[in-house]
Amino acid sequence: MHYSEIEIPKDREKLIGCYLYLSNCLRSLWIDYVTYAEEKHGPSDPDMYKILFNEMDFLEGLRQRVADRLPPKLISNLRKVDDYNSW
Repeated sequence: MHYSEIEIPKDREKLIGCYLYLSNCLRSLWIDYVTYAEEKHGPSDPDMYKILFNEMDFLEGLRQRVADRLPPKLISNLRKVDDYNSW
């Protein structure tokens, strides 16, 4: 399934909740990636990178669709809340 096929809510509060939820998922996935990449013996499965980055691409695309329905000023403030992009 492609992220463009996911139905997203129209209600502003639900959109905000979706945005925060997706940001949390992305942050968690990023932590998993960094942990995996920094393992003592190093990553040995290149397919793991494909899985991680495909999942990140899916979540980022979906989050952008949600962001497109919210005011830019609000998105600017939401990006300051526990967002992995600020690392």
